[in-house]
Amino acid sequence: MIVRLAIVSIFFSAIASTGLTAGPWFEKSNFGGEARHRATSFSIGNSGYIGLGHINSGIDVEYEDFWKYDPSSNSWSQVANYPEGRCYHATSFVIGNNGYVGTGRLENGTYSKKFFRYDPVTNIWTPVSDFPGAARRGAVAFTTNGKGYVGTGQATSGYTNDFYEYNPNNNSWIIRAPLPGPPRTSSVGFNIENYGYVGTGNTNTGSTNDFYQFNPANNTWTSKAQVGPISRQEAVGFVVNGMGYIGTGDDFSSGNNFSDMWEYDPVLNNWSQIQDFSGTARRYLTAFVIGSRAYAGTGTNGTNFRDFWMFDQVLSILERQSEQIITMIYPNPTENFIIVHIEGLPEFISISKISLELISTSGKVFPYGKVTDLKTNFDISALKSGSYIYRLSYDGEPFKSGKLMKQ
Repeated sequence: MIVRLAIVSIFFSAIASTGLTAGPWFEKSNFGGEARHRATSFSIGNSGYIGLGHINSGIDVEYEDFWKYDPSSNSWSQVANYPEGRCYHATSFVIGNNGYVGTGRLENGTYSKKFFRYDPVTNIWTPVSDFPGAARRGAVAFTTNGKGYVGTGQATSGYTNDFYEYNPNNNSWIIRAPLPGPPRTSSVGFNIENYGYVGTGNTNTGSTNDFYQFNPANNTWTSKAQVGPISRQEAVGFVVNGMGYIGTGDDFSSGNNFSDMWEYDPVLNNWSQIQDFSGTARRYLTAFVIGSRAYAGTGTNGTNFRDFWMFDQVLSILERQSEQIITMIYPNPTENFIIVHIEGLPEFISISKISLELISTSGKVFPYGKVTDLKTNFDISALKSGSYIYRLSYDGEPFKSGKLMKQ
Protein backbone atom coordinates (compact mmCIF):
# COMPACT_ATOMS: atom_id res chain seq x y z
CA MET A 1 0.00 0.00 0.00
CA ILE A 2 1.37 3.41 -0.95
CA VAL A 3 0.77 6.23 1.51
CA ARG A 4 0.96 9.89 0.54
CA LEU A 5 2.32 12.17 3.24
CA ALA A 6 0.54 15.51 3.57
CA ILE A 7 3.02 18.29 4.28
CA VAL A 8 1.75 20.84 6.80
CA SER A 9 3.13 24.30 7.35
CA ILE A 10 3.12 25.12 11.07
CA PHE A 11 6.38 24.46 12.93
CA PHE A 12 6.94 23.19 16.45
CA SER A 13 8.04 26.11 18.62
CA ALA A 14 11.07 24.12 19.77
CA ILE A 15 12.63 23.97 16.30
CA ALA A 16 13.99 27.51 16.27
CA SER A 17 15.69 27.14 19.65
CA THR A 18 17.27 23.76 18.97
CA GLY A 19 18.58 24.37 15.44
CA LEU A 20 16.48 21.59 13.91
CA THR A 21 15.61 22.18 10.26
CA ALA A 22 12.17 21.76 8.75
CA GLY A 23 12.05 18.70 6.50
CA PRO A 24 11.79 16.60 4.53
CA TRP A 25 15.55 17.27 4.10
CA PHE A 26 17.75 17.19 7.21
CA GLU A 27 21.45 18.01 7.07
CA LYS A 28 23.82 15.33 8.40
CA SER A 29 27.59 14.99 8.79
CA ASN A 30 29.54 15.98 5.71
CA PHE A 31 30.66 13.24 3.31
CA GLY A 32 33.89 11.73 4.62
CA GLY A 33 35.97 12.27 1.49
CA GLU A 34 36.88 15.34 -0.52
CA ALA A 35 34.17 17.40 -2.22
CA ARG A 36 33.40 16.02 -5.70
CA HIS A 37 30.80 15.26 -8.35
CA ARG A 38 29.95 12.36 -10.65
CA ALA A 39 30.38 10.09 -7.63
CA THR A 40 28.82 6.61 -7.30
CA SER A 41 26.64 5.38 -4.44
CA PHE A 42 24.74 2.35 -3.17
CA SER A 43 23.48 0.90 0.13
CA ILE A 44 23.78 -2.53 1.71
CA GLY A 45 21.80 -3.32 4.85
CA ASN A 46 22.03 -0.44 7.29
CA SER A 47 25.01 1.24 5.64
CA GLY A 48 25.43 3.52 2.65
CA TYR A 49 28.47 3.93 0.40
CA ILE A 50 29.73 6.82 -1.73
CA GLY A 51 32.96 6.88 -3.73
CA LEU A 52 34.81 7.66 -6.94
CA GLY A 53 34.00 10.93 -8.75
CA HIS A 54 36.18 13.90 -9.65
CA ILE A 55 36.67 17.65 -9.64
CA ASN A 56 37.44 19.60 -12.80
CA SER A 57 37.48 23.25 -11.79
CA GLY A 58 40.74 24.39 -13.35
CA ILE A 59 42.36 21.05 -12.60
CA ASP A 60 41.07 17.53 -13.15
CA VAL A 61 41.37 15.22 -10.14
CA GLU A 62 39.79 11.77 -10.11
CA TYR A 63 39.15 9.68 -6.99
CA GLU A 64 39.34 5.96 -6.21
CA ASP A 65 38.27 6.09 -2.55
CA PHE A 66 35.00 4.73 -1.10
CA TRP A 67 33.36 5.76 2.15
CA LYS A 68 30.81 4.03 4.37
CA TYR A 69 28.05 5.96 6.14
CA ASP A 70 26.54 4.72 9.43
CA PRO A 71 23.20 6.46 10.06
CA SER A 72 23.06 5.28 13.69
CA SER A 73 26.16 7.31 14.55
CA ASN A 74 25.90 9.82 11.68
CA SER A 75 29.53 9.08 10.84
CA TRP A 76 31.75 8.13 7.90
CA SER A 77 34.60 5.63 7.68
CA GLN A 78 36.80 4.84 4.70
CA VAL A 79 36.63 1.37 3.15
CA ALA A 80 38.71 -0.35 0.49
CA ASN A 81 39.60 1.70 -2.60
CA TYR A 82 38.05 0.86 -5.94
CA PRO A 83 40.34 -1.76 -7.56
CA GLU A 84 40.39 -0.27 -11.06
CA GLY A 85 41.77 2.96 -9.67
CA ARG A 86 40.66 6.55 -10.13
CA CYS A 87 37.34 6.71 -11.93
CA TYR A 88 34.24 8.88 -12.27
CA HIS A 89 30.72 8.66 -13.71
CA ALA A 90 30.55 4.93 -12.97
CA THR A 91 27.26 3.19 -12.17
CA SER A 92 26.16 0.74 -9.48
CA PHE A 93 23.48 -1.67 -8.36
CA VAL A 94 22.96 -4.01 -5.38
CA ILE A 95 21.99 -7.68 -5.38
CA GLY A 96 21.57 -9.35 -2.01
CA ASN A 97 24.36 -8.33 0.32
CA ASN A 98 26.78 -7.20 -2.38
CA GLY A 99 27.28 -3.97 -4.27
CA TYR A 100 28.28 -3.95 -7.95
CA VAL A 101 30.16 -1.03 -9.49
CA GLY A 102 31.39 -0.66 -13.05
CA THR A 103 31.96 1.33 -16.23
CA GLY A 104 33.02 4.99 -15.89
CA ARG A 105 35.85 7.18 -17.13
CA LEU A 106 39.35 6.34 -15.92
CA GLU A 107 42.19 8.68 -15.01
CA ASN A 108 43.86 8.17 -18.38
CA GLY A 109 40.72 9.38 -20.19
CA THR A 110 39.54 5.98 -21.45
CA TYR A 111 36.13 4.49 -20.73
CA SER A 112 35.78 1.25 -18.77
CA LYS A 113 33.64 -1.86 -19.11
CA LYS A 114 34.97 -3.52 -15.97
CA PHE A 115 32.64 -4.48 -13.11
CA PHE A 116 33.46 -5.36 -9.51
CA ARG A 117 31.51 -6.90 -6.64
CA TYR A 118 31.92 -5.38 -3.18
CA ASP A 119 31.52 -7.54 -0.07
CA PRO A 120 30.91 -5.33 3.00
CA VAL A 121 31.74 -8.17 5.43
CA THR A 122 35.24 -8.76 4.07
CA ASN A 123 35.69 -5.24 2.67
CA ILE A 124 36.98 -6.79 -0.56
CA TRP A 125 36.29 -5.93 -4.21
CA THR A 126 36.20 -8.90 -6.59
CA PRO A 127 36.12 -8.64 -10.40
CA VAL A 128 33.07 -10.08 -12.14
CA SER A 129 32.35 -10.47 -15.85
CA ASP A 130 32.96 -7.35 -17.91
CA PHE A 131 30.01 -5.31 -19.06
CA PRO A 132 29.29 -6.66 -22.60
CA GLY A 133 28.35 -3.38 -24.26
CA ALA A 134 30.71 -0.62 -25.34
CA ALA A 135 32.85 0.89 -22.61
CA ARG A 136 31.11 4.01 -21.32
CA ARG A 137 30.46 6.54 -18.60
CA GLY A 138 27.21 8.05 -17.34
CA ALA A 139 25.21 4.80 -17.54
CA VAL A 140 22.23 4.05 -15.30
CA ALA A 141 21.48 0.89 -13.35
CA PHE A 142 18.74 -0.72 -11.29
CA THR A 143 17.99 -4.09 -9.72
CA THR A 144 14.84 -6.16 -9.90
CA ASN A 145 14.07 -9.83 -9.26
CA GLY A 146 17.64 -10.52 -8.16
CA LYS A 147 19.26 -9.27 -11.37
CA GLY A 148 21.07 -6.08 -12.27
CA TYR A 149 20.31 -3.94 -15.32
CA VAL A 150 22.74 -1.45 -16.87
CA GLY A 151 22.32 0.75 -19.92
CA THR A 152 22.54 4.13 -21.66
CA GLY A 153 25.60 6.34 -21.15
CA GLN A 154 28.30 7.90 -23.29
CA ALA A 155 30.71 5.69 -25.29
CA THR A 156 33.51 6.83 -27.60
CA SER A 157 31.03 6.50 -30.47
CA GLY A 158 28.49 8.77 -28.75
CA TYR A 159 25.40 8.40 -26.59
CA THR A 160 23.83 4.96 -26.18
CA ASN A 161 20.46 3.40 -25.35
CA ASP A 162 21.34 -0.32 -25.17
CA PHE A 163 20.56 -2.32 -22.02
CA TYR A 164 22.00 -5.49 -20.46
CA GLU A 165 20.99 -7.82 -17.65
CA TYR A 166 23.47 -9.27 -15.14
CA ASN A 167 22.79 -12.62 -13.45
CA PRO A 168 24.94 -13.15 -10.33
CA ASN A 169 24.15 -16.87 -10.23
CA ASN A 170 26.26 -17.60 -13.31
CA ASN A 171 28.18 -14.30 -13.47
CA SER A 172 26.90 -13.56 -16.96
CA TRP A 173 25.26 -10.77 -18.98
CA ILE A 174 22.60 -10.93 -21.67
CA ILE A 175 21.34 -8.14 -23.94
CA ARG A 176 17.87 -6.78 -23.31
CA ALA A 177 15.55 -4.42 -25.20
CA PRO A 178 17.04 -0.95 -25.72
CA LEU A 179 15.56 2.07 -23.99
CA PRO A 180 13.02 3.81 -26.26
CA GLY A 181 13.57 7.40 -27.17
CA PRO A 182 16.88 9.01 -28.04
CA PRO A 183 20.24 7.66 -26.83
CA ARG A 184 21.41 9.51 -23.73
CA THR A 185 23.77 9.92 -20.80
CA SER A 186 23.45 11.25 -17.24
CA SER A 187 19.94 9.86 -16.76
CA VAL A 188 18.20 8.52 -13.66
CA GLY A 189 17.41 4.86 -13.07
CA PHE A 190 15.68 3.03 -10.20
CA ASN A 191 13.25 0.19 -9.54
CA ILE A 192 9.83 0.11 -7.89
CA GLU A 193 8.70 -3.39 -6.97
CA ASN A 194 9.22 -5.60 -10.05
CA TYR A 195 9.78 -2.83 -12.60
CA GLY A 196 12.72 -0.70 -13.60
CA TYR A 197 12.38 2.99 -14.47
CA VAL A 198 14.67 5.27 -16.49
CA GLY A 199 14.21 8.90 -17.41
CA THR A 200 15.62 12.37 -18.02
CA GLY A 201 19.20 12.79 -19.25
CA ASN A 202 21.27 14.44 -21.95
CA THR A 203 20.52 13.49 -25.57
CA ASN A 204 22.00 14.65 -28.86
CA THR A 205 19.30 17.35 -29.01
CA GLY A 206 19.58 18.45 -25.36
CA SER A 207 18.12 17.45 -22.03
CA THR A 208 14.81 15.60 -21.74
CA ASN A 209 12.07 14.84 -19.21
CA ASP A 210 10.80 11.58 -20.73
CA PHE A 211 10.34 8.56 -18.47
CA TYR A 212 9.99 4.82 -19.15
CA GLN A 213 9.08 1.65 -17.28
CA PHE A 214 10.85 -1.67 -17.97
CA ASN A 215 9.08 -4.99 -17.46
CA PRO A 216 11.72 -7.73 -17.16
CA ALA A 217 9.08 -10.47 -17.45
CA ASN A 218 8.45 -9.70 -21.13
CA ASN A 219 11.48 -7.51 -21.89
CA THR A 220 9.44 -4.44 -22.83
CA TRP A 221 9.57 -0.72 -22.15
CA THR A 222 6.47 1.47 -21.71
CA SER A 223 6.41 5.25 -21.91
CA LYS A 224 5.20 6.89 -18.69
CA ALA A 225 4.30 10.41 -17.57
CA GLN A 226 7.02 13.00 -18.12
CA VAL A 227 9.08 14.14 -15.15
CA GLY A 228 7.61 17.56 -14.40
CA PRO A 229 7.30 20.42 -16.89
CA ILE A 230 10.99 21.00 -17.66
CA SER A 231 13.75 18.92 -19.21
CA ARG A 232 16.76 18.03 -17.08
CA GLN A 233 19.93 15.98 -16.99
CA GLU A 234 22.49 15.05 -14.33
CA ALA A 235 19.64 14.71 -11.80
CA VAL A 236 19.30 12.52 -8.71
CA GLY A 237 16.75 9.74 -8.26
CA PHE A 238 15.72 7.29 -5.54
CA VAL A 239 12.73 5.31 -4.24
CA VAL A 240 11.23 5.57 -0.75
CA ASN A 241 8.10 3.78 0.47
CA GLY A 242 7.15 2.72 -3.05
CA MET A 243 7.32 6.21 -4.52
CA GLY A 244 9.93 7.43 -7.00
CA TYR A 245 11.75 10.75 -6.64
CA ILE A 246 13.70 12.76 -9.22
CA GLY A 247 15.10 16.25 -8.83
CA THR A 248 18.00 18.71 -8.94
CA GLY A 249 20.27 18.49 -12.02
CA ASP A 250 20.47 21.14 -14.74
CA ASP A 251 18.97 21.94 -18.14
CA PHE A 252 22.23 21.59 -20.07
CA SER A 253 25.84 20.81 -19.18
CA SER A 254 27.04 23.46 -16.71
CA GLY A 255 23.73 25.22 -17.27
CA ASN A 256 21.04 26.35 -14.84
CA ASN A 257 21.22 24.26 -11.70
CA PHE A 258 17.96 23.09 -10.12
CA SER A 259 16.84 22.32 -6.57
CA ASP A 260 13.26 21.20 -7.28
CA MET A 261 12.08 17.68 -6.40
CA TRP A 262 9.31 15.58 -7.93
CA GLU A 263 7.48 12.53 -6.55
CA TYR A 264 6.24 9.74 -8.83
CA ASP A 265 3.20 7.62 -8.01
CA PRO A 266 3.48 4.38 -10.04
CA VAL A 267 -0.16 3.50 -9.43
CA LEU A 268 -1.55 6.78 -10.75
CA ASN A 269 1.36 7.35 -13.17
CA ASN A 270 1.75 11.00 -12.24
CA TRP A 271 4.36 13.37 -10.84
CA SER A 272 3.75 15.84 -8.01
CA GLN A 273 6.14 18.59 -7.02
CA ILE A 274 7.24 18.42 -3.37
CA GLN A 275 9.50 20.64 -1.30
CA ASP A 276 12.80 21.55 -2.91
CA PHE A 277 16.09 19.95 -1.98
CA SER A 278 17.31 21.99 1.00
CA GLY A 279 20.94 22.20 -0.06
CA THR A 280 22.40 24.43 -2.75
CA ALA A 281 20.95 23.86 -6.23
CA ARG A 282 23.29 21.53 -8.11
CA ARG A 283 23.88 18.77 -10.62
CA TYR A 284 25.30 15.28 -9.97
CA LEU A 285 23.81 14.93 -6.49
CA THR A 286 24.15 11.22 -5.61
CA ALA A 287 21.84 9.23 -3.33
CA PHE A 288 21.20 5.90 -1.65
CA VAL A 289 18.30 4.57 0.45
CA ILE A 290 18.38 2.89 3.86
CA GLY A 291 15.00 1.67 5.06
CA SER A 292 12.43 4.44 4.65
CA ARG A 293 15.01 7.22 4.32
CA ALA A 294 17.07 8.50 1.44
CA TYR A 295 20.50 10.08 1.85
CA ALA A 296 22.11 12.37 -0.72
CA GLY A 297 25.25 14.42 -1.08
CA THR A 298 28.20 15.66 -3.15
CA GLY A 299 27.61 17.25 -6.59
CA THR A 300 28.55 20.59 -8.13
CA ASN A 301 27.26 23.92 -9.41
CA GLY A 302 30.76 24.91 -10.46
CA THR A 303 31.81 24.55 -6.83
CA ASN A 304 32.11 20.96 -5.65
CA PHE A 305 30.16 19.94 -2.54
CA ARG A 306 30.58 17.46 0.31
CA ASP A 307 27.45 18.33 2.29
CA PHE A 308 25.14 15.41 3.04
CA TRP A 309 21.39 15.27 3.64
CA MET A 310 18.72 12.85 4.83
CA PHE A 311 15.26 12.75 3.21
CA ASP A 312 12.46 11.65 5.56
CA GLN A 313 8.87 12.77 5.05
CA VAL A 314 7.59 11.03 8.21
CA LEU A 315 10.09 12.92 10.36
CA SER A 316 9.12 16.07 8.49
CA ILE A 317 5.51 15.65 9.59
CA LEU A 318 6.59 15.14 13.20
CA GLU A 319 8.78 18.24 13.03
CA ARG A 320 5.82 20.27 11.83
CA GLN A 321 2.79 20.73 14.00
CA SER A 322 -0.84 20.68 13.00
CA GLU A 323 -3.97 20.66 15.11
CA GLN A 324 -4.18 16.90 14.55
CA ILE A 325 -0.83 16.12 16.23
CA ILE A 326 -0.50 16.76 19.98
CA THR A 327 2.88 16.35 21.69
CA MET A 328 3.20 17.36 25.34
CA ILE A 329 5.46 16.53 28.29
CA TYR A 330 4.11 17.22 31.80
CA PRO A 331 4.15 17.99 34.68
CA ASN A 332 6.86 20.60 34.20
CA PRO A 333 8.38 21.37 36.71
CA THR A 334 8.21 17.84 38.11
CA GLU A 335 9.61 15.78 40.97
CA ASN A 336 9.54 12.06 40.20
CA PHE A 337 7.84 11.37 36.88
CA ILE A 338 6.83 12.85 33.54
CA ILE A 339 4.15 11.86 31.07
CA VAL A 340 4.78 11.95 27.33
CA HIS A 341 1.43 12.61 25.71
CA ILE A 342 1.11 12.08 21.96
CA GLU A 343 -2.16 12.06 20.03
CA GLY A 344 -3.33 12.48 16.47
CA LEU A 345 -0.51 10.65 14.72
CA PRO A 346 -1.33 9.45 11.20
CA GLU A 347 -1.78 5.68 11.17
CA PHE A 348 1.38 5.09 9.14
CA ILE A 349 3.56 6.65 11.87
CA SER A 350 4.46 4.03 14.48
CA ILE A 351 4.37 5.42 18.02
CA SER A 352 6.73 2.63 19.12
CA LYS A 353 9.50 4.29 17.08
CA ILE A 354 9.33 7.41 19.26
CA SER A 355 11.81 7.54 22.15
CA LEU A 356 12.68 9.94 24.98
CA GLU A 357 15.99 11.12 26.36
CA LEU A 358 16.94 13.82 28.85
CA ILE A 359 20.12 15.87 28.57
CA SER A 360 21.76 17.62 31.53
CA THR A 361 23.33 21.08 31.37
CA SER A 362 26.73 19.35 31.28
CA GLY A 363 25.71 17.42 28.15
CA LYS A 364 25.19 14.01 29.74
CA VAL A 365 22.46 12.04 27.98
CA PHE A 366 19.96 9.91 29.91
CA PRO A 367 18.07 7.61 27.53
CA TYR A 368 14.62 6.68 28.82
CA GLY A 369 13.52 4.33 26.06
CA LYS A 370 10.50 3.98 23.84
CA VAL A 371 7.13 5.67 24.04
CA THR A 372 4.70 2.75 24.37
CA ASP A 373 1.29 4.41 24.45
CA LEU A 374 -0.50 7.66 23.79
CA LYS A 375 0.35 8.60 27.39
CA THR A 376 3.60 7.05 28.60
CA ASN A 377 4.83 7.52 32.17
CA PHE A 378 8.59 7.79 32.74
CA ASP A 379 10.11 7.54 36.22
CA ILE A 380 12.84 10.20 36.59
CA SER A 381 13.17 10.06 40.38
CA ALA A 382 16.82 8.98 40.10
CA LEU A 383 17.80 12.22 38.39
CA LYS A 384 19.34 15.05 40.40
CA SER A 385 17.36 18.24 40.71
CA GLY A 386 18.10 20.81 38.05
CA SER A 387 17.43 21.91 34.49
CA TYR A 388 17.34 19.42 31.59
CA ILE A 389 16.55 19.33 27.90
CA TYR A 390 14.03 16.70 26.88
CA ARG A 391 14.36 15.33 23.36
CA LEU A 392 11.91 13.16 21.44
CA SER A 393 13.27 11.15 18.50
CA TYR A 394 11.60 9.17 15.77
CA ASP A 395 13.59 6.10 14.74
CA GLY A 396 16.71 7.71 16.19
CA GLU A 397 16.20 11.17 14.65
CA PRO A 398 15.24 14.12 16.92
CA PHE A 399 11.99 15.92 16.08
CA LYS A 400 11.09 17.88 19.23
CA SER A 401 12.93 19.21 22.28
CA GLY A 402 12.38 21.65 25.09
CA LYS A 403 13.26 22.52 28.68
CA LEU A 404 12.33 20.41 31.68
CA MET A 405 12.82 21.36 35.35
CA LYS A 406 13.42 18.53 37.88
CA GLN A 407 12.68 19.70 41.42
